[in-house]
Amino acid sequence: MRPIRLPWPEGVSQALTGPKPDFLHAVGNPALLDEPLLGLLASRNCPGQTFLDTLELVPVWVRQGRVILSGFHSPLEQQVLRSVLRRKGRIVKVLARGMSVYQPPEEERESLQQGTMLVISAYPGRIDRTTRETALERNRFILALASELVIPHLSSAGGLATLLSQQEGALADLVRVRINRGGEATPGRAQPFDKL
Repeated sequence: MRPIRLPWPEGVSQALTGPKPDFLHAVGNPALLDEPLLGLLASRNCPGQTFLDTLELVPVWVRQGRVILSGFHSPLEQQVLRSVLRRKGRIVKVLARGMSVYQPPEEERESLQQGTMLVISAYPGRIDRTTRETALERNRFILALASELVIPHLSSAGGLATLLSQQEGALADLVRVRINRGGEATPGRAQPFDKL
């Protein structure tokens, strides 16, 4: 699939630190960016119970019509993507690499064709691999786009924890949701990141 060019959402490009193209590359339904976006970020090494508790919330998010925004890179994020796609939910997937052509995995094709998915990249096509730096910048982009944020698991020594601690002041008004035991989502103001 050939991507289209999209203008940057207002105020988002200023949140990024690296070089930025003049536009975003996108495949799918760009109208999803106009919706309130529920950002999902999770560290790689997620405890099993947190994994299960988070997956129990996916049907609720889909029923509520939420648009889930993530890089869908960590194992938990990938499983949430599969679960949302199976339930015909809405997704905005943010790549940490360029996108001159997008070859969607089989599981994404129907959602892209039906307008319930958008894949975007803030990188020029020549950046063809995800690196630690591009993943961190992608996560910064997710933080800038999200109207709410879910962080089911945060490893204190990981890059995500470092990024969030650097962004804490800028994210003070962003509603956070912490997954508690039993799968209940507790909305609340920003908590210290080591407590999430």
